[in-house]
Amino acid sequence: MYLKKGFKILSLILASIIIFYFFYYSLFQEKKLNPKVMIGSQMPNLQSKTLYKNKVLSLSNIVSNEKFVVNIFASWCVPCKIEHPILIQLKNSKIKIIGINYKDNQKNAKAFIEKYQNPFEKVLIDSDGALSIQLGAFGVPETFLVDKNFTIIAKHIGPIDNNFVKKVINLK
Repeated sequence: MYLKKGFKILSLILASIIIFYFFYYSLFQEKKLNPKVMIGSQMPNLQSKTLYKNKVLSLSNIVSNEKFVVNIFASWCVPCKIEHPILIQLKNSKIKIIGINYKDNQKNAKAFIEKYQNPFEKVLIDSDGALSIQLGAFGVPETFLVDKNFTIIAKHIGPIDNNFVKKVINLK
């Protein structure tokens, strides 16, 4: 009898600790997961090797004084395949798109781009996720719209859609 009562009390205490942990965690993680947190912030001048030339470049080497899009993608990402035609549409609108290839095999990334066409001005390699962490990204795909002053004006989590394209094209 005492053993059952002790087990119930211990279970209740353990459950309370777990609930408290998740509640506490969600309070302090909300800003990290909220896409609006990055809006209005300066885009970090990301620097990495490029996918095709294996040459180290930074964003400021690729774009200057123009709006652009940064798209985090991976060849293994199904939603990335879904949004890819929309990225091609953006490229055809003369918008520079910088790809960040997230935790991917370079051979697979190149095959993905060759199969679905290349919408990217350049593709930076993010083999360990460090570039994505600088952007506050926590998955793929994620897309950022950046103005000519390197200010992030929109962040989209998941596959982009035609509404995002309109926002990009209408930005002066």
